[in-house]
Amino acid sequence: MNFTLDQLLALDAIARTGTFAGAAEELHKVPSAISYLVQGLESATDVDLFDRSRRKAVLTKAGQRILEASREVIEQARSLERVAAELSGGWEAELHVIVDGALPIAPITACLRRFADPEVPTCLRVDIEYQEGVIDHFVEAPADVALYLGFDSEEQAKPYDLMPLPNLELVLVAAPEHELAKQPFTDAAREGHAELVVRDSSPRFATRAKAAFSGSRNLVYLADFHSKRIALLDAAGYGWIPKHFVDEDLQSGALVVLDAETRRWTYQPQIVTRENQPLGRAGQLFVDTLCSTLKELV
Repeated sequence: MNFTLDQLLALDAIARTGTFAGAAEELHKVPSAISYLVQGLESATDVDLFDRSRRKAVLTKAGQRILEASREVIEQARSLERVAAELSGGWEAELHVIVDGALPIAPITACLRRFADPEVPTCLRVDIEYQEGVIDHFVEAPADVALYLGFDSEEQAKPYDLMPLPNLELVLVAAPEHELAKQPFTDAAREGHAELVVRDSSPRFATRAKAAFSGSRNLVYLADFHSKRIALLDAAGYGWIPKHFVDEDLQSGALVVLDAETRRWTYQPQIVTRENQPLGRAGQLFVDTLCSTLKELV
């Protein structure tokens, strides 16, 4: 049997993203290259991996078993990479970081600049996810580091080592011309008005919506906070947004904090790594650069 690690990685990416196009984007390849890798794996294993009677990428039962075995091989290959990195000076071949898009981007771009140094041999990969999508993708990838808004319980946090980051403040806002900006914010007042929500990027919410923070049923889902800010400025609705996104808008009066009983909310973000899996030189460099940049911003 003659198969390659690239073929196994393609199969894993298709299973996680749900499409060949999604796998191509994640692996930085064209879709035809992904199809070629799958065909090669099917030929090597003499197994039909996907049910081609369906429009979506659905694994056959045999394909599911091949996927499970493939993930074991992928993890072994990553383990070999870690051992090789330790033997060659402690630099990881790749550092994969998952970041919640609610966090300030400046510390992340500082890390990107630092890793652009030719003296740093590690390839840095950063994925932006939202809410529970951060931890779900951290586990599924698997990634090396996650920047997460915080676990709901100590039980959920048990498999991880956590390092606190500066607090993240969210504010409930709308444009001054929006009706909710002209009256106290109550359950009755908000009826008929759209709450703008950034969609949770967890695959668990791909086919069903997650409940909004304030319990509203009139929801408009957006891809990121930059889109949400534009919609808020256009008085298209109201919503919660990290304060750092709208500091200038609040100062200029382009947005106002609503007269609600709860109008501000604070998260304690965390750097998440796996318990008993210490970071290599690249991982520690990322954390050190992130923390030093955050100190300059505070």
